[in-house]
Amino acid sequence: MKLFGTPGSPYVRKVRLVLEEKRIAYEYVLTSAATREAMVVPLNPLGKIPVLLADDGRAVYDSPVIVEYLDGLVAEPRLIPHAFDARIEVRRWEALGDGIADATVLISHDYRKPEAKRESAEWYEKQRQKIRRGLAVMSKDLGGREFCFGASFTLADIAAGYALGYLNQALPELDWRKPYPTLNQLATRLAARDSFRKTLPAPAA
Repeated sequence: MKLFGTPGSPYVRKVRLVLEEKRIAYEYVLTSAATREAMVVPLNPLGKIPVLLADDGRAVYDSPVIVEYLDGLVAEPRLIPHAFDARIEVRRWEALGDGIADATVLISHDYRKPEAKRESAEWYEKQRQKIRRGLAVMSKDLGGREFCFGASFTLADIAAGYALGYLNQALPELDWRKPYPTLNQLATRLAARDSFRKTLPAPAA
């Protein structure tokens, strides 16, 4: 099994977290803008990462589909519940995490442009508001619980953890820890897990 991606992608990290939690052996194939046409496009016509090349030769994309595939491939530990209502709640957490990451990616990528070509201040504030609203809902739904949903670790925790981790990495100036102390505590607990330690991206040079 091969996972194609880049260390800086939050969506790649989400998949890697699932692989580590499920203890699934895989080869991590690093891609770049220069190699994407040759390495990724033959597997995903959209040219986007992550892409998983399964042992049976099928290519699986994008991250929510890969996560569901992996959770069904290996029974334990179960990260997405079987029960309908519980499953929807966990996937809703995933949507929140992905949405926070989406807005963070947009800001982070725009930062790399020459200042004259960057988006407007209003655009930046619109993205930050998406992040803040997502964090507010996460904080409210978490409450004082140890886990994001139910009484055990699930994809909901992975979603929150990878989104918060990427927010720290890409937008350190956006202080979310003080306004949301329970999310701060959650992030600290998750950071101590083996899966999170193993997949932590190296600091940007």
